[in-house]
Amino acid sequence: MANRLFDKLWHQKLRRPYVLASTLDEGGGNPPVVLLHGIGRTASIWENVVTLLKDKHRVVAFDLLGFGASPKPDWKDYNTDDHVEAVVASIKKMKLQQPVILVGHSMGCLVAVRLALRYPDMVERLILYEMPLYDGLPNKAIYRLRTDLYLRFFQKVTSYQPKFDAEKARLVEKLATKVIGLEVDETTWQPFIKSLENTIVNQTTTEDIKQIAIPMDVIYGRLDMLVIRGKAQKFFGDNSDHITTHTIHARHNISPKAAQFIVERIESANLAIGIEAQS
Repeated sequence: MANRLFDKLWHQKLRRPYVLASTLDEGGGNPPVVLLHGIGRTASIWENVVTLLKDKHRVVAFDLLGFGASPKPDWKDYNTDDHVEAVVASIKKMKLQQPVILVGHSMGCLVAVRLALRYPDMVERLILYEMPLYDGLPNKAIYRLRTDLYLRFFQKVTSYQPKFDAEKARLVEKLATKVIGLEVDETTWQPFIKSLENTIVNQTTTEDIKQIAIPMDVIYGRLDMLVIRGKAQKFFGDNSDHITTHTIHARHNISPKAAQFIVERIESANLAIGIEAQS
């Protein structure tokens, strides 16, 4: 009861942001690397990346708001800004040296982009793996067809509001586990549904990226069924010289091979940072 009263006063009334659980926090080198997972997942998906990075960087992987060990307020909208405010508060709470290299997977990419737009001084570079863009795509039949299929699936899932139902959750899992490996239960059902609708479906990421000058790597998986891939110019126009796109042989998960490629991009970014610092 006391916790609920505190939550209502401190977070809901005074609008103080939540602090996330830092499930993985290893290493000590700079710049720090902050890892943001996708919808219905936890920080544990980054274990392979952390193992490869911890000897050179301080690596922190948060459970995003509503997932894993992080707070799960039932009154939040779980839109992109809700997720961003919790990540920013957590970075400050942990006293991470800024700017950081910010790495996102799936929905975590959308959060990372929004954070970089709103707090550009906090981000040195963006590494975006399997970013689900469904807004602002080129007007081509294949894009329209695939986007329509994805949105139909998302609408089917979000129609299961407002309460958790084990049978419906199993259906969602059956439909999506092979694609994105969801981990949804009664405690994460509302955050999952709201994040899907308010962060993924109603996204502004394409327009956000157009306003960002921070260097970024956008990585696609050739076998990913959920993400439409293409060159940066297709999505963000000609003013995308700071964006580098890559395609690897991967599905919508962080396999050891994908982890290795992500780490290579982080180390390449770190090298570029060092060269800029010396010049």
